[in-house]
Amino acid sequence: MKKLNLYSKVLFLCMCMLTIVGCSKLELLKNEDSDGANAGANLKTQTIQQFLLADHSSDLTELDLFASAVKRAGLMDMLGKPEDYTVVFLTNPGVKQLLATIGYPSVNEVPPVILKNLLGDLIIKGKLKSTDLNLDETKKIETINGNYIYYTRKSNTSDQYVLTINQNSTLGSTAALVRSQDLEFNNGVAQVTAQFTFYRLLDDKPDEANPGGNVITQKINVAKDVYIRGGSGNSNANFNDLATIDLKAVSTADATVGRIGVMQYPLEKPSFGDKIGAARMYVYVYTTGLTPTTTFSFSAHLGENKDWAENTITWNNAPIYNSVPISTLPVPGGTTGWVSFDVTSAVSQLYANKETFINVFLKHNVDNFIKLRPREFSAGLYGSYLSISSPPQTLLKLGQVNVLNVSAIEQITPLTLANLKMEGTIDHNITYTVKQVPTAGFLVKYGIPLAANASFSQADMAKGAIKYLYGGSGNTDQVVFEARDHNGGYFESALKLDIAIK
Repeated sequence: MKKLNLYSKVLFLCMCMLTIVGCSKLELLKNEDSDGANAGANLKTQTIQQFLLADHSSDLTELDLFASAVKRAGLMDMLGKPEDYTVVFLTNPGVKQLLATIGYPSVNEVPPVILKNLLGDLIIKGKLKSTDLNLDETKKIETINGNYIYYTRKSNTSDQYVLTINQNSTLGSTAALVRSQDLEFNNGVAQVTAQFTFYRLLDDKPDEANPGGNVITQKINVAKDVYIRGGSGNSNANFNDLATIDLKAVSTADATVGRIGVMQYPLEKPSFGDKIGAARMYVYVYTTGLTPTTTFSFSAHLGENKDWAENTITWNNAPIYNSVPISTLPVPGGTTGWVSFDVTSAVSQLYANKETFINVFLKHNVDNFIKLRPREFSAGLYGSYLSISSPPQTLLKLGQVNVLNVSAIEQITPLTLANLKMEGTIDHNITYTVKQVPTAGFLVKYGIPLAANASFSQADMAKGAIKYLYGGSGNTDQVVFEARDHNGGYFESALKLDIAIK
């Protein structure tokens, strides 16, 4: 059976048309057939490096940004060696998603070490083609960075070789569908996708808070709430309904069905001071359309700090939101009533940055309506709100803070519990907030830079999620942290981590 997908067929048709009119040869991406047919001499005679060094700015591959990113990351020479590699190629839309995720406007403005770290998790040693996987098989393979990438083969009614990357229940990143498969070079294979994906394990949820007495709680009502809808005819329309906020999973097959909730809460100065012990966001679910035996995943995503109006916001003009949720809940299908998300880290970061509001986007993963009540319904009785509380006495005790040694050549070093550790409760109940960022490099969580007032857990450190990336100049550095337990209690003093670069 042939497994040329639509993307490859379009490219093949364009090549034929150009040949007929006598144009010069255009470097095109061609799939390798499942029966082992030749992928095309224009690929098999080249190394991956040679292909990426060619000018792709005016052809149909849309790989010019990816080639620039690989070159800036310092990975191009490696891809010219005779050793075999399998590389995930990101088309221009995928690279733009990468840039949006890490917060840089262009490839040339991203520090090379950040690109090296992220792109390294898209490369494995050896050749892996879709034909190497059985139907419904997933392979977990170590990347050149020492993390992992997941390849899964599925089928549909027209294709027995539907290949996805990082589609796994243990991951918190978005899976990527391979649009052009098994492009074979003389030193490896490429899998092409238009979606940026990266290795990111699901966060361990902290235990429920039990702060005890002497805690002050303050309620902040939602100021704006609405839903937006995608697809032709909807993406520029406003859906400010006074009776309902409809949510429905975004579908790649039919963009018109996707509905996402958008909420904005003012960040009023707490009556109890500047530090937040805990923050939870409450929404009222009045119907799900699901049976009690099913479960859906309900997620809250932090939006950019951009204001909007309820009567003019649309899918196309809404603020950008982070694809990685700040909080995710498994919710029984028959649920009605109040549902809450832990948004402590996001709210604390915005308060520390002196922002005046927070935008939150709400999504779920089922093809059914999950419906919420907006603030206007029933005189606000079911309107969403934030509940913020003051910090209690902390459970935390100092474990250790030791120098982090970094190789100037290797550049990338994980932050471990041997370098930074608090005691008094278990790892997923301990949160560190970055109060002073490094100056000679970058602190990242699963490759994404951590800005001032960003947070991670001690469990993240234990899983190898937190790394220091050396920028290339200087021989010392320092990061300052604030530690907090799951009850919202803060450790009494700042934690200063020294970094030695050798």
